[in-house]
Amino acid sequence: MIPTNIKKEHIIKAIEEIESSKIPALRTSKKFLLKYNGRSYPPKYVISLANKYANNKKLNPDDFSGGLETNSFLQSLGFKIGGKTAIRKKSYAEPVKRGKEFHIKKGHNERCQECKDTIKKILEKTYVKVEDDPKFEVGTLPENFKGSPYHKNLEEIYMTLQKHRGFDEFVKIETLPHSDLFIPEPGFIFEYDESQHFTLPRKKALEHYPESLKLGFNKERWIALCGKIDAKDNDPPYRDEQRAWYDTIRDFLPAIKGFNPTIRIFMQDFKWCILDPDKPSDIEKFKKFMRGEYKKGSIDIKEDPNPSIARIIITKNWKGDQKDAKKVLEKVYNNWPKGKKVKFLMTCGGFIQFEWPKKVSYEDIGDNKKPKTEAVNALVEEGEKCVKEVINNGLGDRLSEITDYITLGIDSYKDKISMTQNYISEPHIELVFAINLRNNYIYWTGKSYPTSAQQEGLVRIIDLKKHFSHLNDVGKVMMLGCHDLAIFNPRAKNAKGWRKSTNKEFKSLAMIEKPEIVLHHPHTTVKKRTWLNSWRNLTKILPSVKKYAGAGRYFEPDRKRDDLDDVLGSTKSTDTIDFVIN
Repeated sequence: MIPTNIKKEHIIKAIEEIESSKIPALRTSKKFLLKYNGRSYPPKYVISLANKYANNKKLNPDDFSGGLETNSFLQSLGFKIGGKTAIRKKSYAEPVKRGKEFHIKKGHNERCQECKDTIKKILEKTYVKVEDDPKFEVGTLPENFKGSPYHKNLEEIYMTLQKHRGFDEFVKIETLPHSDLFIPEPGFIFEYDESQHFTLPRKKALEHYPESLKLGFNKERWIALCGKIDAKDNDPPYRDEQRAWYDTIRDFLPAIKGFNPTIRIFMQDFKWCILDPDKPSDIEKFKKFMRGEYKKGSIDIKEDPNPSIARIIITKNWKGDQKDAKKVLEKVYNNWPKGKKVKFLMTCGGFIQFEWPKKVSYEDIGDNKKPKTEAVNALVEEGEKCVKEVINNGLGDRLSEITDYITLGIDSYKDKISMTQNYISEPHIELVFAINLRNNYIYWTGKSYPTSAQQEGLVRIIDLKKHFSHLNDVGKVMMLGCHDLAIFNPRAKNAKGWRKSTNKEFKSLAMIEKPEIVLHHPHTTVKKRTWLNSWRNLTKILPSVKKYAGAGRYFEPDRKRDDLDDVLGSTKSTDTIDFVIN
């Protein structure tokens, strides 16, 4: 039951406390929201906090009901209650038409609750006990820290914040608001830092931190992010100073209370909810973030004893920019294991993208399932320009020191990546180039077997012989675009029409060509079973195959991923060097 002595002013104080801290993960609202000054709050949690101001303690959520009881009580005090429908709509993109049905694509942002839940689960796997929404009974004014070695520092920071915009009284509560998490053993505060924490007041505060203060995050990076993001929250007008000050106390508190340094995670650094708390590799990745060792663009190298193929595996969103592709290749070269050389260095499908050339009209293509040769050749010419642009300025010569051939997945530009669920109707082509780095001879092929969702837009490569190349120092190689490997899936026997004839022709040609090596270039691979049946059936049909490998990107934002090591192991039959680009 809700105490009747909770008044409107107590509700407002509870709202102010929420504004100066955060809503605990388990206290969000599923159905209703309290509306106040253009912002929204979970009604039941507000009442729990309000009871602290009326009766000196939080009201246990088990002592009263949400819904009718809570909403009626708040409405009797003059507050407005609304549903969450409007907020949910903001979390989704517009429906994307896919045949006769609609596929709703979920959005994602730094406030993703699943991200926070995932982080907490990983911390629980690592440290066993994690306290949610911890409260530290410490004051909120500099004089509360007299006797501490950092009293003068805190006083200086407080005065700096007061002078910044002239807000002398931005502290409105007597004790520090709740923090995000606390790990009792070994003892440290953990904070989820969203973009609103990176403000000019926070920058000024950080710049006054003494060098002797130990922190669990990179102070220089946080200062740089404050300057770059420059977030502003003027509700109330002093909100940025207030938030910067409470963050400051949390950073100094470990030195005063004897904790380990406060650890902060920038929520925009990663899509945390794709991590799996049950996978050691994902736990280790998160630990690297905590230690400040995990950086975008960093490389993890997984090396087998006798590799003949190397693969570049990208674990993040990738737009196929030529400059970024060149940087990745440079980074691979600079991090190459000493004394090793392979025959092939592979990239994923769509590693590079190019703009559709104006000289090729859609009419020039004709039927995209049986496109005109002249149009295909013109598109291949654009792909070759990308090849030459990326390996120019001596990069090709440097790469020739570590590999004899490099394969590049090169697509014409399209908004969506090629995956089974993505409906792509716009004309596009997906090519694969193999470059002999000793003489710069270029071999090319492209996708012949599109997914059903892209078959109305893909410019198919109908010359299936283009998938086979005889390399004097290697033997016969079969190069496959992303979905081409599905030809060898046992389920492909149920195909009809042009798919059925393509299946039959491709398999017959492969048995004649007798390839010894198969190189597959999927756009993404995040599940170990995605290509497993295709590979098994391929090696059954083609006993000539001695080695195979695929190099798909390990990233699909709306799908749970299998363990990276399991995925990599399921897409090869030979020793490799895998360069994992984070």
